[in-house]
Amino acid sequence: MRQLSRYIFGQLFFTILAVTLVLTSIMWLAQSLRYIDFIANKGVPFLLFIEMIFFLLPNLVVIVAPIAVLISVLFIYNKLITDHELVVMQASGLGYWQLAKPAILISFLFTIIIYLFNLYFLPFSFRNYRDIKAALSEKSLTSLVQVGQFQTYGKYTIYARSQDSQGNFLGILIYDGSQEGKKILFMAEKGIVFNKEEGGRLRLINGNRQEKDLETGKPSILYFDRYVIETKNNSEEKDGRFLRAYERNIEDLLNPKETLTPSARLEFISAAHQRLISPLYAFVFGLLGVCFMILGHFNRKGRTGRILMACIIACLIEIGALVFLHTLKYSNLMISLSYGLVIATIGVCCLLLTPWANGFLKMSLPWRRS
Repeated sequence: MRQLSRYIFGQLFFTILAVTLVLTSIMWLAQSLRYIDFIANKGVPFLLFIEMIFFLLPNLVVIVAPIAVLISVLFIYNKLITDHELVVMQASGLGYWQLAKPAILISFLFTIIIYLFNLYFLPFSFRNYRDIKAALSEKSLTSLVQVGQFQTYGKYTIYARSQDSQGNFLGILIYDGSQEGKKILFMAEKGIVFNKEEGGRLRLINGNRQEKDLETGKPSILYFDRYVIETKNNSEEKDGRFLRAYERNIEDLLNPKETLTPSARLEFISAAHQRLISPLYAFVFGLLGVCFMILGHFNRKGRTGRILMACIIACLIEIGALVFLHTLKYSNLMISLSYGLVIATIGVCCLLLTPWANGFLKMSLPWRRS
């Protein structure tokens, strides 16, 4: 690589890193705010909280990196044009392929990085994230109750109107879905938490237990002064937690060991192909950005339209690929259309970088002169 190409490559590399860091930090902070109540009101240790939200980072990087590539390519090449550097490089003998080469290489590099995240780090991080979240829920249903809101953990849904100074719940309502064929509802004036170390139990004071048999439709009601509920959820410990699509690797998504419903099977296939195609967005976005910036006549003014057009087309490509993958249930052809959309864009961009294609565009498309 020539020295000028290395110069552009270096600017692109550090700009992409900076943009990725900034955008990832903003999104990570926004995600963290959703769980800050765990520390403030639920007594979750700070280090455990940090560990849980840390496992969200790989997913955020995968989302942000292609956007960072597009932003950085547009920004750096726009800066090079504004400072007349790109014109000087072209005058020194660099063709369009040489000018685009740093953007192509940096896009390819980040495509490989995103593939590593998607294929290895992402399933691992999501699995650990859900393990921690499930452990918090299973530790004690009552430890995560939010006063004034319905909260569902495992097969329980619980609501408390308020909480007194001793930590007891007042005006409590609990739906118990742990027994098949029955609907069970508890209502009580007060709920007292005890045995927190063993997972948490809830003693209900002055209430009733309403039960309905779903087969016979026969209801029954029991009034009580005191009633103890075991709130620890052991169902997943006994049966093994079912791994969702985003927790599985590609092989497990395409060849799951479990017997799945047709809709779940299609969801797994869609998730697998989405994980394979999403890293290509970085390569596509880099090519789009550099093509819109260097093809045609260089002009210090009027590049806003090119930048907006590159961003719009990038959004349409990603949205189109996602739509095709999420309509997989209608036809397997949608998988081919998703890959075809991305590959066709790459092919068109590479074709436009050839000298004869660019000469044709200069003569036939007036907007390239702006």
